[in-house]
Parts: sequence; C-alpha cells; structure tokens
Amino acid sequence: MFMIQDHAVSEIVGALALVAVISLAVSIVGVVILSSTETAEIPSVTVRITNVSSTIYVVHEGGDSLSPGSYRIYVDGLDRTGSFSPGGGSTEFRAGALLQSDGSYVPSGSSMLVFRRPDGSGVVLVTKYFSP
Repeated sequence: MFMIQDHAVSEIVGALALVAVISLAVSIVGVVILSSTETAEIPSVTVRITNVSSTIYVVHEGGDSLSPGSYRIYVDGLDRTGSFSPGGGSTEFRAGALLQSDGSYVPSGSSMLVFRRPDGSGVVLVTKYFSP
C-alpha cells in the first residue's frame, strides 16, 4: 500500500514563510533608515516688526541668533534685505538687535522675516500685515 507522506511539504512551507517574514522585516528597516532625510533645524526666535512713518523696524526680542545670509526681509513680496541697516543681512541678527529700513518705500501690504535653509528653501518666521 502506498502512503502519502506530506511531512516534507509542511516543513518547506514553514521555511518559506520564515524567509518571507525575515525579508519583509529587513526591507522595512532598510526603508526607514534610508528614507530619513536630514533637515536644517528651524530657529526659534521672537521678532517684532513695526512700521513708523514709512520706516520699518525689525526687532529681535529673543531666541536663536540668525547668522549672516541666513535670513531675508521681504516687504510687499520684494526682497528688501539690503535696505535694512545695520548690515542688511551681512550681520548676525541676535537678541536685542534692531534692523531699520532706509524709508525709501512705503509698505502697503506685508513684511516678512524668512529663514533660508542651506538647500535654498525658505521658512517664514514672522509676518506683519500693514494697512494701506
């Protein structure tokens, strides 16, 4: 009489299932490790922007310092960093510092302080809307 032996089949199925689970786990770990990107830390600052008689004042009231070239000041959508003194973006902006526009334009919309990441993208740190 012939007897059907199915013991070997269950061992093979078990081995294949174990290989599949291990390769899935290794794949998940690989994706998690390789997909993490390094991001520049966004500075934590407290900034006040005011407009007095067509002169815009940007005051750093506390928090992280912003290194030269790492920030831009936009007024009505245009980069006006160079018209702010002292330095117009060429000096470190730290707690207690005051940047003042040269008053050559009257803001009608908004002013923004934007942090520039090393990859060239920007993060708006503060926005102030002015009424015309």
